[in-house]
Amino acid sequence: MQQIDFFNSDCGFEETKSDKFGIHDELDNNTKAYLVFDSQKTWTIEVLNSQGKSIEFYPIDNCVKIYKENSKNKESTCDGMLKFDNHLIFVELTESCHKSVEECISQIKSTICLFKICHPDLVFVKKSAVVSNTARPTSTISHERCLDFREETGFGLSVKTVLNIK
Repeated sequence: MQQIDFFNSDCGFEETKSDKFGIHDELDNNTKAYLVFDSQKTWTIEVLNSQGKSIEFYPIDNCVKIYKENSKNKESTCDGMLKFDNHLIFVELTESCHKSVEECISQIKSTICLFKICHPDLVFVKKSAVVSNTARPTSTISHERCLDFREETGFGLSVKTVLNIK
């Protein structure tokens, strides 16, 4: 597998200390996810940062180019990751009634596996994965599914449309 640096893609990263912002991913599938500070615009997930932490957002989908082994087909990756203090949170964002939570979880899981291969020596105190679907804001997953995900990846898993940074 090619060596990829998730922290140094062509898209760069955005940094903020804003107490409230959103992350949005366009429906066209060709645009990277990005931070939104105007609450009048569409947020696919709202991020509350009451402590004013310095948060970095790294877009992954449409930015980090990872191809399947012996193929020209791209790996399925989640939309991005948030990094602050010693925390890392992968996010998959959707506004579709047709995309299931399990499909989103599969994209995050794939991304985490690729990240671990490319950054085997990085250690984070808190590791999470968040699925946000504004078309299905009340989607849930079972406790058992969360436990299985943690066992498979080492990351906590949740489904929410508002993310509180602590």
